Amino acid sequence: MVFGLPHDLDSYEIIHKFGSNEDVGTTFEPISIGGIYRTPQPAAATALRVKAGSANDTAAGSGAREITLEGLDSTGAYVSEALATAGASASSNSSASFIRLYRAYVSASGTYATASAGSHSANIVIENSAGTEDWLTIQSTGFPRSQSEVGAYTVPLGKKAYVISYTIDVDSQKTADILFFKRGSILDASAPYEAMRLVFELTGLSGQETVQPKTPIGPFDELTDIGFMAKAAATAVVGVDFELILTDN
Repeated sequence: MVFGLPHDLDSYEIIHKFGSNEDVGTTFEPISIGGIYRTPQPAAATALRVKAGSANDTAAGSGAREITLEGLDSTGAYVSEALATAGASASSNSSASFIRLYRAYVSASGTYATASAGSHSANIVIENSAGTEDWLTIQSTGFPRSQSEVGAYTVPLGKKAYVISYTIDVDSQKTADILFFKRGSILDASAPYEAMRLVFELTGLSGQETVQPKTPIGPFDELTDIGFMAKAAATAVVGVDFELILTDN
């Protein structure tokens, strides 16, 4: 048994999540590029697209040719869709409508990547179909990441999750406070709503801290948002890496 779960690997899935926020300020915000994790209600579900960007990041270009999105649709079910990039123009809209987007990655590139040549040419930004709201960024600063960095997750319909480990990194010589929240019943359309509730808090962190609890944190039921937020005394870079076990209900 692992944390009281069976050894049968077909019965559960390991979810590895990590996030980074390079501009954490003095108010709490998600640990993700741009400090964003969109959480609309089902009535506001939206198609998504790749925002206009580098001319090289196009379906026949030398950069990113395809981006795969992973999240939840308006019913809370897991949904994944690949979008062809369109360079200096926005891509076509996704056929699926999303209420959560917790991962995106470059799934096809025009470059055989090396340590000196990455798989996309510029930041890849995912936005809503109206082009009015950014949802996620795949960073290229320093070196193209080809993978989003979102320190949050939403448990899909029919599943439950347990946190089995987490690591927090804070700029050396700086301190940050960390909150880990949960918010259930994400499909509720009217009040009363389930509260966004603190699970644990870490204060005055500097450097790196890794925790592997003796028992898992959870369970977090289906249709529950979970994620890390941070604030700092002075602008800081904060990262988080955490692992979940996902099981069927």
